[in-house]
Amino acid sequence: MLIGIGIDQLRVGMYVHSVDLAWFRHPFWRNRFLLETHEDLERLRDAGAQSVVIDTAKGLDVPVSGIAHERQESEARRPAVGNARKRRNSAPPADDFSNPYAAGRETPKRLTGRARRTEIRRATKTLNRSKTAVMTMFADARMGKAIKTKGISKLVEQISASVSEDASIILNIARLKTKDEYTFLHSVSVCALMINLARKLGLDPQTVKAMGMAGMLHDVGKIAIPEEILNKPTRLSDEEWTVVRNHPRRGFEILSASGLVDPLALDVCLNHHEKMDGTGYPNRTNGEFLSLAARMAAICDVYDAITSQRVYNTPLTADEALEKMQSWKGHFDQLLMKAFIESLGIWPVGSLVVLSDGTLAIVIGESPGDFTQPIVRQFHAIRSHSSLPWRDICISHDGSSPTIRSQADPADFDLPDWPLLSARLLGSDRIAA
Repeated sequence: MLIGIGIDQLRVGMYVHSVDLAWFRHPFWRNRFLLETHEDLERLRDAGAQSVVIDTAKGLDVPVSGIAHERQESEARRPAVGNARKRRNSAPPADDFSNPYAAGRETPKRLTGRARRTEIRRATKTLNRSKTAVMTMFADARMGKAIKTKGISKLVEQISASVSEDASIILNIARLKTKDEYTFLHSVSVCALMINLARKLGLDPQTVKAMGMAGMLHDVGKIAIPEEILNKPTRLSDEEWTVVRNHPRRGFEILSASGLVDPLALDVCLNHHEKMDGTGYPNRTNGEFLSLAARMAAICDVYDAITSQRVYNTPLTADEALEKMQSWKGHFDQLLMKAFIESLGIWPVGSLVVLSDGTLAIVIGESPGDFTQPIVRQFHAIRSHSSLPWRDICISHDGSSPTIRSQADPADFDLPDWPLLSARLLGSDRIAA
């Protein structure tokens, strides 16, 4: 049974189901856990927790003398099992915390020349092996066999190594999957995206690997969706949508039955389609009850889905996808969304940038084959403070073009009427890859 109690009533041995803390204040990477030490209890108190929800089926109950009173008081605020309570998602005051991702853009590592070609070959082999492993995993699950993660764990380590070398390589190759490969390579892509974002957040190596494994396993519940629904090119009926929306719960059941007890992977499998405003599925869980891992997976899953070729959609470019995702109010954690964008090293369309040859340019699009190669429109010489004939340049990794040194503030360069000038520069011929 789920019971809401005050932090002063929390005791070692109780199972914490949820805490009234935003994820960036939460002292643990898991939302749900058995409270095993007094030190962990103090960490919750020091973080500012005022109340928690405990699960008496998994840990100690409140003392007998306080049960009747506490259960009567908590009845109105108790969440139903499988459908978390809904509360208005209140953000802290703007000056109440510092955005941990606002310190400035860190340029992701980019390989060039022979090193890049070598990593492309290595990443391609890793992706092919991973696709085969995911196909085997799905086939075993359809036959009712237990999912074995030992081999997948080694592949996650290889994907993580590729991400650390140059994330753009493996992410670009994975994005080029065909519609027939989507179901299997989507899991691999989400694995790489989760690892890349986890590294951006500065998570420890063990947690980074766990995030990658969770990404690899997050969609196993799709084996419960009939092929004619999964690959239907037209709009789904209400009955078909009901089947689709059940796949996170079905995946959770499959992983649990396989003996996979890693709470992070189970959490991501069940909650990667939940939304911050509580309108997601399968449980309409409000954002305050979603773990960091689930929030990350929601972003990575959707980004890969809408930038991939599928039977029922044309893929968006990276900047188009991110622009669209940012416009979906209540869907994603906005702090994590910002970190995700920076982890990809993408320069948004409309950004004013300083190039290495001493000129100014505006980002107008991206290379069709590599989302980390922006296309810019050069228009101004900084030293002579003079206009230049407009020239479109694809910023490459091989040294054949100027590079972007930094994003710029138009006010620093005394550009007359920047809003009008930028509108002219972007114009009707913005590059769409």
